[in-house]
Amino acid sequence: MSDDGTMRVSEEPMGADPANSRGEMQHRHAAAQTRLKNRHLYMIAMGGCIGTAYLVGSGRTLSRGGPALALAGFVTTSATVWAFATLMFEMAACMPLHGAGADTYATRLLSRSFGFAMGWNYWYAYAMLVPFEVTAATLVVGYWSPPVPDAVLITILVVAVAGLNYLPVGHSGEAEFVFSSLKLGMLTGIMVLSVVVAAGGGPTGDRLAFRYWRDPGPAIPWLVAGGKGELVSFIGVLLSFLGEMVAMCGGETEEPRRTIPRASRALLVRLVCFSVLPIFFVTLVCPSNSPELTSGGAGAGSSPFVIGIKAAGIPVLDHIVNAVILCSAWSAGNVYMYMASRSMYSLAVAGNAPGIFARRNKWGVPYWAVTSCTGLALLAYLNVSSSAGQVFNWFVNMINMAAFFSWILISCAYLRFRAAMRAQGVDRSTLPYVSRLGKPGAYLCIIYFTAIGFLNGFNVFFPGQWSVSDFLTAYIGTLLFAVLYIGHKLTVGRRDAWVIPAGEVDLFRAHEEPIVAETVSLDAEISHTGSSIWKRVIGKRGK
Repeated sequence: MSDDGTMRVSEEPMGADPANSRGEMQHRHAAAQTRLKNRHLYMIAMGGCIGTAYLVGSGRTLSRGGPALALAGFVTTSATVWAFATLMFEMAACMPLHGAGADTYATRLLSRSFGFAMGWNYWYAYAMLVPFEVTAATLVVGYWSPPVPDAVLITILVVAVAGLNYLPVGHSGEAEFVFSSLKLGMLTGIMVLSVVVAAGGGPTGDRLAFRYWRDPGPAIPWLVAGGKGELVSFIGVLLSFLGEMVAMCGGETEEPRRTIPRASRALLVRLVCFSVLPIFFVTLVCPSNSPELTSGGAGAGSSPFVIGIKAAGIPVLDHIVNAVILCSAWSAGNVYMYMASRSMYSLAVAGNAPGIFARRNKWGVPYWAVTSCTGLALLAYLNVSSSAGQVFNWFVNMINMAAFFSWILISCAYLRFRAAMRAQGVDRSTLPYVSRLGKPGAYLCIIYFTAIGFLNGFNVFFPGQWSVSDFLTAYIGTLLFAVLYIGHKLTVGRRDAWVIPAGEVDLFRAHEEPIVAETVSLDAEISHTGSSIWKRVIGKRGK
């Protein structure tokens, strides 16, 4: 670590004196005063991106597609997200860099121009999620109809999210540990409650079973009638899912080459147990034709989880769930600002953003990068002049396209990663983590996210659905990415190859430093103690 707090990649060849490397890394390891603990990473994997888009937005998903299509959509997209995550896990476990983000892998494996465009795109995607969650939080608070202006609520929420991110990263990790625990506990409780109510154990004694799958039916046409309408509904459902972040934490976690493989198992558990299963159980107690799902009601009033609770005749619980949803919005906003600030820091370290954003304080926090994200969070004040629901939809459209570009390029980077390993004679079996899907999974992700990207905002092309604002927010991300890539290619990257030849890809320097760093930490590793079922499920050891 340099005097100004920035991390520098080792320039030593693989054959450098290990004693010197070990001594230098001991100094660097001691200078990194605050890092995410393994348990923080597990909780980010399990509940970090469970926010209002899932807890409230799933109501729109259910109303558009019905129970069967909603469940099929979450299963399909969860499977694709997991396939994508394993690709990034493999690269991150092999090539983790302090302060590294997706742009680092694009730069090293594709080209500097792709890395530049993707780095800014990734920052934009995560940074826009912050005002998205703040906007959602104002909707949630509106459930109680407080006599407080939206501007005051927005100010409080932005200060709360930004303030935590100026503190040592361990504080953010601890906060996320607590709030993710609340979210997971709530979802677990709702799943159990849904089973009890569906079996006739609610206050009314009405046995629901699969009643709402029969009436109004398993699938609901949307925009057009008949089978085509059901297909359109399914596409709309697919566009409702957004999530992946754990691998980008690799640069600020302890022993990432061993932690990330365990986190991959935690992510799979999260997708199955806390994304797919809750949707299935809630379809048993919440009818897809409930007017509250489509009435635009504020807060938990439009959440299928709360609608099911109300229909079962359970008092007070809706207010408790609303409070947890509010905590979820703040929690997700905190995580997204963390990811956005680290993306900006990564850009600055790579020379793709002003160097001021690489400055860290004594706690290792890139405070100017956090400030840049705080500035963009102020877009939440659009709620003051427009309805919160409309602003919410704008943010959803803008975020989706940015995320799709990121996922497509990361999948392309993985294919280049595999080509470089083959060209340089690196045995894949020696890697600390290997994606089971490999190249077929990468091609699947490219095809899937490209198709979904073209369909983002597709509903505006149906009769009577045209909206200039919806069209622009859905597709302006394509123009922004093209401007970033072409602008860099015609200037700074004009002499670079379109794609780095596989034999010239820098694989070794990228992962040399973490190998040495972990050799240092292995000397003081705490041996495994305890063997609870939870630790076995998530692969937790010694932390």
